[in-house]
Amino acid sequence: MGHSHVSDDAPAGGMLNLLRPALVNRTDTDSAHQDAQDATAISAAAGHRALTECQTAAALLTEYADLNPGRQAQAWAFGAVERIAECAHAIGEGDDETAEDLAREARGESAAIALGRLESRGPVTADRLAALDDETHDLLERYAAPFPIEWLFAPERDTFGSILRKRVIVLFHGPGGLSLGLRDILGASVDIIGIDLDGGAVATANAAGFRVIHADVTALDPENPALQYVSIIALTPPCQAFTPSGLGKGRYIAAIDVICRVIWEAGAAAGFLPWEHSETGYAPRSGDTWDEVRAPLAELEDPNAGLMAEVAIWPLGMLARPGNNLLECVMVEQSSALPRQIEEALFGELTQAGWHTTEAWTLDAVDYGASHRKRRFMTAYRGTEKPFVEVFPAAPIPAPTFAQVVGWPTGRTYLTRGHRPVDPATGRAKGGGSRSADRPATCVTATAYGWADSETGATITQVDIGRLVGFPADYPWKRDPLRGRGLGKRELAQLPADAVCPTVSAAIFGRILGDAHWESKVRAYVHGLYGIDTGTTVAETEEPVLTALVA
Repeated sequence: MGHSHVSDDAPAGGMLNLLRPALVNRTDTDSAHQDAQDATAISAAAGHRALTECQTAAALLTEYADLNPGRQAQAWAFGAVERIAECAHAIGEGDDETAEDLAREARGESAAIALGRLESRGPVTADRLAALDDETHDLLERYAAPFPIEWLFAPERDTFGSILRKRVIVLFHGPGGLSLGLRDILGASVDIIGIDLDGGAVATANAAGFRVIHADVTALDPENPALQYVSIIALTPPCQAFTPSGLGKGRYIAAIDVICRVIWEAGAAAGFLPWEHSETGYAPRSGDTWDEVRAPLAELEDPNAGLMAEVAIWPLGMLARPGNNLLECVMVEQSSALPRQIEEALFGELTQAGWHTTEAWTLDAVDYGASHRKRRFMTAYRGTEKPFVEVFPAAPIPAPTFAQVVGWPTGRTYLTRGHRPVDPATGRAKGGGSRSADRPATCVTATAYGWADSETGATITQVDIGRLVGFPADYPWKRDPLRGRGLGKRELAQLPADAVCPTVSAAIFGRILGDAHWESKVRAYVHGLYGIDTGTTVAETEEPVLTALVA
């Protein structure tokens, strides 16, 4: 980026306040000897990408200081110039990590200048972004990566100051059950971006029209500048480490202790450790990187158990970034057997950071018009106002029977471990479970691809499996495109088995977004999906047995 990009602009505004000078501690920078060494190192490293980024930032900040005289601007420019030599020496010494860190810092400063330019000229629209020159577009794209450029800018607001489309980030997004509840059932005006490591889940969700990034949640930075205007973060970490049907290694006492310790350290790393001697009420940030905070999780026998710590790391990290004040809600879905100690540790850290209202429920999807699926849902809200929309339906929303979903006649039995002969003494399948198809289905698992009619031996289809969880018949289930062909039905069945039930998602987000009509929308969705009578909302009725915690 050349000088002409900023020479005729006003000061960069609020974005530039996020800049900080490079930390250079050199006592002999004015000596001729040091100058000669620096010049030699810079010459030897000429053309290196990291050095080029440092030089670009220095040129921009030097010009900015010329246009905006003042001690702070001069300090930024001085730090940027000093960083050039530091980067050159790191390159010469083969210290690629330091060179990349310096380049990343320089790139952030260059991007902040570019952002300030754009914002100083009025609202940043899609048309203005499309008209960016290639160099500026590339800079902002790398600054926001892996998130879209438009998320670097504040969302549009109405005449009353309310955000027109709140931004929602969904970690461990899966094939799209949670987003489906938001988009297709509630019809919410939100901008959703998901992250998931499973290639099949990403391919499925993107084919369904969602924006999902294929990435490891633990490898991304919660302080990414593109996340500063996110209003809601939802996390649905894998539950196998906690569910009673699995090995349950996340419920070992040693595992619980490690996870809780990391959750507590996340609060200190983000700067939300209470300290009465501070003007802010918090101690300074501990200085630990997020990788260092996560490091103890390597001790766990089941690595997936450690992903629960991301429930603290991400919202606290997002809020720790200067200027980030829009994040208002955290939503979490997990096994109903999640250890109480982990839940309390999470709520404790979130409460210390300003999420004053915390709630938790164990909900069964059968009460929301789908098959049985009992999960723990946790939410935390910032501010003093508590949600006013009830999360429970006025009466259980009728759920279809297994037979109604898969199109069987009444009176059938399905086998949950494939077609096996029935033991005449018990009336059950030998070596496997059997259930009446005239009741709502049991919780769908990856083995559902083998669920079979006890009379004919016919197994259910992928469409049936998805519909049992609450997905439409035309949902585009996809295998991981990078793993090649030949993968079996189990891989596809695993996708809906891992998903959040869309109708329960609609109930949870109905409460979060204050949509008092979520129940009628869910009833209409269930009726359209299964063709069953879901009735109308009942004004007063006995609630299902559910646990709730409101603090």
